[in-house]
Amino acid sequence: MTNRILQPTDRPIDARLELPGSKSFANRAIVCAALRGEACTLRNISPADDTAIMLNVLADLGWRVTRPNPLSTEVRLEPPSRPVAGPHETQIYTGAAGTATRFACALLTVLPGRYVLDGNARMRQRPMGELIAALRQLGAKIEERGEPGCVPLAIEGASLRGGTCSLRGDVSSQFLSALLMVAPTRGGGVEIEIEGDLVSKPYVDMTLEVMRAFGMQVERQGYRRFRVVPGSRGAVPGTGATYTVPPDGTAASYFWGAAAVTGGKCVIDGLTRQDVQGDVQFVELLGRMGCEVLEFPNGLGVGAHGAAPLRAIHADLSALPDCAQTLAVVCAFASGTSRLTGLGTLRVKETDRIAALQTELAKLDVVTRAGPDWLEIDGVGNKSPQRQGHVSVRTYDDHRMAMSFAIAGLRAPVEINDAECVSKSFPTFWEYWDRLI
Repeated sequence: MTNRILQPTDRPIDARLELPGSKSFANRAIVCAALRGEACTLRNISPADDTAIMLNVLADLGWRVTRPNPLSTEVRLEPPSRPVAGPHETQIYTGAAGTATRFACALLTVLPGRYVLDGNARMRQRPMGELIAALRQLGAKIEERGEPGCVPLAIEGASLRGGTCSLRGDVSSQFLSALLMVAPTRGGGVEIEIEGDLVSKPYVDMTLEVMRAFGMQVERQGYRRFRVVPGSRGAVPGTGATYTVPPDGTAASYFWGAAAVTGGKCVIDGLTRQDVQGDVQFVELLGRMGCEVLEFPNGLGVGAHGAAPLRAIHADLSALPDCAQTLAVVCAFASGTSRLTGLGTLRVKETDRIAALQTELAKLDVVTRAGPDWLEIDGVGNKSPQRQGHVSVRTYDDHRMAMSFAIAGLRAPVEINDAECVSKSFPTFWEYWDRLI
């Protein structure tokens, strides 16, 4: 494991950056390409480990995955000449990648063959029961070979028939996204009813946008009912089809947060307030804390106001849970008590992110309180922790813990343990971070 020592800065951040492609968009595009079954090119592909795992799933299914050169952000996908289906089970391993695991689970139910889907030790604990139940309602044959509702799963390919299913909305929007993407392949059509309020709605909007780009159409009644009819895959895009992955809005949050806590400014090219990625709304939250939102025709950022302390905030983060850790660290340097709600899904991510935040913020003398789905942070304002030596921050094999606490390193000496865990979503994060200082 590689640790990284960060020294506080005494000057405001001033940066304009172009960030890599979003892994969320990339993974959805990979699945949609597989379902189209036709060659295509993905540009500005995310360098994240999670995206590499999703590409490996396609390779395990017989697809040819190539790049012009090893460092290229362009990937060419070409389908197998014949299905991988055979008498033996095909092993599909997705490691710690939650998105790839959920998407692969649905994907395998519509492809010929017999499969065993598995992940690492933490992935074997992360819940998938709601997705499995919904797929079974649509006819899929899935056998749990470990803990109930978790991988490893034995999946009979092409067993999904279609029909109607219900899905709880308060667990993970990835389950709905997985169902939506495979639905156009079923001749009988698919109708999905959501029970309760749907969490992380912007990620479903993202799924629908990528599906439209690949010619797949979905009818819906708000976020309560979704209907996909046979033949909704639209016109064949052709072997010259390309899809360009937008910049990563979640990755942008760390740099916007850096500007906020140092009284500086940061603009990310390629993002706007109208972007379907919910995490671009992070600038609005920083605006409520006292920053200025900076908007350009093809760029979005924030500007803080020098020595003026940030204000505490009360915010519901159910629509942008991946920004919760970032905002929590920013709140640690605000004036007053912040309360973040809508955090229920954070308990079952790579780690229990609420508990991890409490433990690591305490090392910076920041007082917190928490419940099942909320976190309160007593900010220290413009004061910096008075500590001898570096504060050692544990990352729990969680990429977002490492990147979020990099922001704390701008205000206090911090040592990030296992700093390279950022490779899960943003392998070049530290190269970008060094450009700030």
